[in-house]
Amino acid sequence: MASELKTTAPSLGAATDAADTGMAETAITTAEQRPNLKFAVGRTAEILQRDYLTGGNTAAANARGTLAELRKAGALKLEEHPLALESVLMALVVPLSEREQGKSDHASPSERAAFYALTLFGQHMQSSQQPLHNAEQSFAAACGRLHATVESKSIKPRFDAMQSAFNEDTRMIHLRNLIALLRDKKIGFDYGQFAQDLRSLENPRRRNGVLLRWGRDFADGTFRGRATTEES
Repeated sequence: MASELKTTAPSLGAATDAADTGMAETAITTAEQRPNLKFAVGRTAEILQRDYLTGGNTAAANARGTLAELRKAGALKLEEHPLALESVLMALVVPLSEREQGKSDHASPSERAAFYALTLFGQHMQSSQQPLHNAEQSFAAACGRLHATVESKSIKPRFDAMQSAFNEDTRMIHLRNLIALLRDKKIGFDYGQFAQDLRSLENPRRRNGVLLRWGRDFADGTFRGRATTEES
C-alpha cells in the first residue's frame, strides 16, 4: 500500500501516472469547453434518420416518436414553453459542451440554435422515405438547387427575405416555408453546419460572414442544379 512506502520522493512510475492523470483531466476539461453544437446536432440528425429509415421495429418507432416530438416543439414559442427546449435537448445523442449550455433563466444562443435546427429537421423528415441530413451539402446550396429545380420564381425572394430578417421569429417563418419546399423536392442539407450558422447569425461579428457564405452557396447550388437538370 502507498502508506507503507518508506521513501518520501515519488517513484518515476508514480510521477508518470500523476502526469498522465493530469493530462487526462486537462483533456476532459478541454473537451467539455470545446464548442460542440455542430457535431451534436449533425450526429443527432444522422442517427435519427438512420433509425427512422432503416432501423429495426423498436429503433424506427423510437425515431418516429422523437421526430414527432421535435415537430411538436417547433410549433411552440420557446420563451412561452420552456419544456419544449427540454424535449429537444433530451433528443441530442451528444450533449452540448458545458460552455454552450445555458447558466441563466434564458436559453443560451447554442441551445436556441440546436432547438431551431432540430425542430426544422423534424419537419423536414416528416413522411420522408430518404435521408435529408446530407453532410455534403449546405443549407444555402440546397436552396439554390431548389431554385434551379422549381418553375416558381419565388424561391430566391423567399431566401433573400430570410437572410435579411433581423428578427428571429420572422427568420423562422421564412425558414419553415423553405424547409417545406425542400421536403417536397426531397433535397437535404447538413444540419450540423446549419445549427452553427443559426448560432453565428445572432453574433453581430459573424452575421455578415454567414450571409456572404450563404449567398455564395446559393449561387453555386443554383448552377449545379441547372447542370443536373440539363443532364437529365
